[in-house]
Amino acid sequence: MCFMGGILYAVSPIVVVILSDERGEEKFRFYPPDGRFTIRFLHSWARSPVDELFQVDAENNIVLKETIYEDFGAGLPHEPEPGRPMSSITVENGKIHIRGIDRIIPDLQIRTGRFVAGHTLVYEGKHVPFSNFAAPGSVVIFKAQRVKRRIPNFMKYVAFSCHAVL
Repeated sequence: MCFMGGILYAVSPIVVVILSDERGEEKFRFYPPDGRFTIRFLHSWARSPVDELFQVDAENNIVLKETIYEDFGAGLPHEPEPGRPMSSITVENGKIHIRGIDRIIPDLQIRTGRFVAGHTLVYEGKHVPFSNFAAPGSVVIFKAQRVKRRIPNFMKYVAFSCHAVL
């Protein structure tokens, strides 16, 4: 039984999000285990933090699910986009949460801030500043795909998993 579980784990695809520049050169990649990640930045006008929460869907589209910010200001969302149903807007712990956005973005492109924004990728408790892989003012392109797991020493993994279960 545990051997089959190990095989299913080993062959099930995982999400990888690849960040590249405008020339298509890969700059960074990460493997969000649940397909979720956040882009955090400081809004240039309001000078307050903004979190945009994304989810990779079954077709490898990147979907904006939620936006969180501290106050209303120029350029910050406050109503649904034209033709979109009303999203859930709540205030929690002093922050505005807009949920249910569900905007599909097949190729997410973000121009990194030159002075203020301090864009940061957040996933699985890790915080990776865009400045680690992109110059200020450059474009970072996010693309998602699914890849097969690569488990070196697969039999050791299965043996350990089976032993742990027994």
